[in-house]
Amino acid sequence: MANPDMFGLSEYFGHPVALFVVWGKLGNLFGGVTLDHMRLLHALAGLLAIGLSYALFRQLLSAPWAVVASAVFGVNHAFLMISRMAMRENTPVLFEVAALTLLLFGLRRRNLFATFCGGALAGIGYYVHFPGRMIFPVWLVFLVVLAVVYRSSLGFRGLGRLGGVAAAGFVLVAAPYVVAYLKAPADLTHHQREALLLTHDGRELQKNWVFADSIGEGIEKNIVWGLTAFNTDRVDEAFIYPNFGHGIVDPLTGALLWLGALTVLLRAIFRRGPPWSIFPLVGFLLLWLVFAFLVGQAPDYPRMLVILPFVALLVTEAIRLLAGAAARVVAAPRLRRVAPVAVTVAALLAIGTWNGVIGWDFIDTGQFYGDDIGGTGRFVQSHSGIPGERFYISADQGSLAYYVWGTPGIWRQRLQMFTRDDSQVGGVVEPSLLPRFNVDPPFVIFMRAKLWNRVKDDFERRYRHVGVHEITPDGLHLAVGVRRA
Repeated sequence: MANPDMFGLSEYFGHPVALFVVWGKLGNLFGGVTLDHMRLLHALAGLLAIGLSYALFRQLLSAPWAVVASAVFGVNHAFLMISRMAMRENTPVLFEVAALTLLLFGLRRRNLFATFCGGALAGIGYYVHFPGRMIFPVWLVFLVVLAVVYRSSLGFRGLGRLGGVAAAGFVLVAAPYVVAYLKAPADLTHHQREALLLTHDGRELQKNWVFADSIGEGIEKNIVWGLTAFNTDRVDEAFIYPNFGHGIVDPLTGALLWLGALTVLLRAIFRRGPPWSIFPLVGFLLLWLVFAFLVGQAPDYPRMLVILPFVALLVTEAIRLLAGAAARVVAAPRLRRVAPVAVTVAALLAIGTWNGVIGWDFIDTGQFYGDDIGGTGRFVQSHSGIPGERFYISADQGSLAYYVWGTPGIWRQRLQMFTRDDSQVGGVVEPSLLPRFNVDPPFVIFMRAKLWNRVKDDFERRYRHVGVHEITPDGLHLAVGVRRA
């Protein structure tokens, strides 16, 4: 793409062009757009989000408790594992913590410049991953709650002024993308429409996604799975992070989350603490309900990463409550200072250890079974420099499927992401047509081991210098390479 429209939609699921361009240029700074470099970039974005989260939490908590909240957020297994996949799912979290930090600072200090910049950063959320669009709505809903609950202390006019300034910054940045989206052809916006249960496309996709007998049943499953996501072991329905047997948070975090939510709610009811102390509760409840009732494929972990900073804040409130209770229960004066620290450290160690075990389960499973997308991508990347090399996939969408998920068009795009030139990808070959497949070497054709066992004798008879490489450790995914004589 020689002259990309930075405000437009790409042909890859209609995702914003801007992120791919910026991501690619940053990858080139590391030495080129390779799998290792993009994984490093993705990980650095995650680490930066964790670091910036301290600034966000500091707006609501004292310095020691802000450190605790950052630790709770930073050890979450879903955030850590997804942040090492050479993708872009954590970028909304990065802009979320940055934008909300400035917006909260502007609210607390009545700083219009910080408020404007926070709104502008929230607008950038439209140019990253889909959940980034929720940053500004979360802030607007929070301002509405403040206007209703704390109108007498904050003043409706002051809140309206801050909201207007934030909206100006947001609209200035987000408007070009919104215009491009409204003018884009239907095929570019199809994937984004499918994400929402508000659309016919989204309801149909949800029905098929969960193998429901009706649209109503599909929506019901989405609501139930979304509402229970933090207290069950429901796997990631996006299958980006398929860590079976574990939920998006560990069980201890899931329990402390609701204790923290109740603590913040009671504090707001009895007017204990500043008005903005209810922000984590408002943000969590809004996103929790949106991801259950309005957004499909619940629980979709990559989309739900934006809720984790609010989870960390509520969990920290629960730990604060328990630490304070420990100080009151201990009779010995010398132990009253030690007890809260001991409770806090114990909670962090338990949460960190639990998430470490969950994360290791995912890594260990990956090492044992491998990954079809990652393994294939690494093979393509390492062989795309061979002069004249081309890549094919022979698969169907049934028993001979090569990838766990996707369509032939998506399979082709997955190969093109790792080649030096898109023209190196020859396309998808129907398994029934393999006996008549005839191209000049060198080439590689990816297929399931079951299919290779069927065509092996005929293939080796027609081609010489055939080499077979296992893509995954279980030997179910193969790369059949043919070299020149």
